Amino acid sequence: MAQLLDGPDVQAIALAQIPREEFRLRGAAGFSGQFGTEVAGDGSPAALYFWDEVDWDAVDKSESRSLVLTDHNKMTDQVAAHFADRVKMVLDHHAGVSSYPEAVTVVDESLGSACTLVVEEYLRRPEKLSLEIGTLLAGVIRLDCRNFDPKEKKGTSRDSAALEELARLDLVPSVEPNAWYRSLMEARKDVSHLSVRELMLLDTKVVTLRGMKVAVASFFGTLTDVCSKAGKSDEIVAIAQALARNRGYEAVILLFSKDKALAQKRALAFVPSSDAAADLCATIVSQMRETPGNLPDDLKENPLYQTQGLVEVGFELEPLKEFQPLDVYSIRGETSRKTVLPFAMAVAG
Repeated sequence: MAQLLDGPDVQAIALAQIPREEFRLRGAAGFSGQFGTEVAGDGSPAALYFWDEVDWDAVDKSESRSLVLTDHNKMTDQVAAHFADRVKMVLDHHAGVSSYPEAVTVVDESLGSACTLVVEEYLRRPEKLSLEIGTLLAGVIRLDCRNFDPKEKKGTSRDSAALEELARLDLVPSVEPNAWYRSLMEARKDVSHLSVRELMLLDTKVVTLRGMKVAVASFFGTLTDVCSKAGKSDEIVAIAQALARNRGYEAVILLFSKDKALAQKRALAFVPSSDAAADLCATIVSQMRETPGNLPDDLKENPLYQTQGLVEVGFELEPLKEFQPLDVYSIRGETSRKTVLPFAMAVAG
């Protein structure tokens, strides 16, 4: 879409809410070229616009500006400063409330990929979808849905239908699907060049809880591996606290990958930077340990909480005291940030 800037009739551009230099932290950096996209010297898509490249004074002068949110359903304060009351559409698969009553909102929490909704929206329009965009969407759907492996419980029939429609329109690469998925996933998971701080930035959502900015990072790495990279667990605490000071976070929550050393459970760590944040983290921990009995009704009805077994057995949170001073707990292996975060928001009050 950014290529439309080369013509006289600009309708929209894709905008990444990070500086271009941070793109190397993303798993996508390793496989941008596989999508048929022109790649810059740093591995980032040449035609994609990044937050630090936008002339925001010019944007603010445009009375016709509007915004479409994809893969999230609430603007950050940074974005709202330019697009308050100008959200036109929301396409998402995360739990949340309707924050923009004037916007067309399509949210399906059961979906494996928000790109499925983008495909459906494109197919409703008269404009022909380009091979480049079709390939981008198809690759991300296949990644998000873990190649529709039934053991992963990620993809749905709706995701599959979107991918099949792209294939019918010849908008996917002419390569064997399983082989393509493996190459994409290998590139996505290659984080060997990243530091612990960069791993924290790699896949982070920032939310406001009790008026405090809280970063929730989903690690590409186990607790065991990250501790080994950091040297010791207290170094993870120091790195998270430094990141919080730099980014203005009151707390950093870390969700690690499944760990053989933890019997295929994941680990969930809390690093508060103030007494108020410590109280917030303690509340989340205590409420998690009381699940499933205290799950809010709306979360009990959420398909993801059901497929992850949280309605039946809860988060199964248990302290890992051997990693102190890091405040960290083992958590049910099927758990994801898409279930941890809505619960945290519900119990924060």
